[in-house]
Amino acid sequence: MIKRLLFCFPALVLLCHPSPAPGDTADEALALVRSTYASLKGLKAGFRQTEERPGVGVTSSEDGELFFSPPGLMRWDYQGRRPHRVVINGNRVWIHTPSRRQVVVREMTPQEMRRGAATFLGGLDGVQEDFDVRPGQADAGSGIPLDLIPREENVPYDRISVLVRPETGLIERIAIHHKIGNVTTITFRDIKTGMDLPERLFKWDIPEGTEVIEP
Repeated sequence: MIKRLLFCFPALVLLCHPSPAPGDTADEALALVRSTYASLKGLKAGFRQTEERPGVGVTSSEDGELFFSPPGLMRWDYQGRRPHRVVINGNRVWIHTPSRRQVVVREMTPQEMRRGAATFLGGLDGVQEDFDVRPGQADAGSGIPLDLIPREENVPYDRISVLVRPETGLIERIAIHHKIGNVTTITFRDIKTGMDLPERLFKWDIPEGTEVIEP
């Protein structure tokens, strides 16, 4: 569970600041997303995370709420059968699972952050250090699909696919294609931007009796 959550962090951010529509190239779409992130203040959105496991014929999903305050504060509240919270503050990550009475605290390396949350928090800034960015396969929607192909083998996924809304620079869907065949997809909804989010949203008192794990 911990590893799955850590590698889902690229799902992190969506933006909806109006910008000129880009052309069809990956470079233009990338530039649009970066421009949108640069002007972002605070963001709140709902999301649905779906896990597809074709090998065992299982698909599951859970809903939640995302809060993001640049440059480096993020909170994911999962509201499914086993509620849990993921908080990112710079390169430090907390994963709190109340049902287990457990919180995992981890420092992530600059490379891990580039491959995950920090890359998206920065509007895909630095993404080309670790990924080849290519046009993705278009679907029935009107978004611009991009595929991020990792340049190194020591990551658990083959590619990360994102869908960019051309009118706004919004990343509205992220799909992580794991090497074992599973696909984690996060779709965002009810996006609100320009919000002044209080810092207390990204801090909480660990309940008494909760085990703290620092791997």
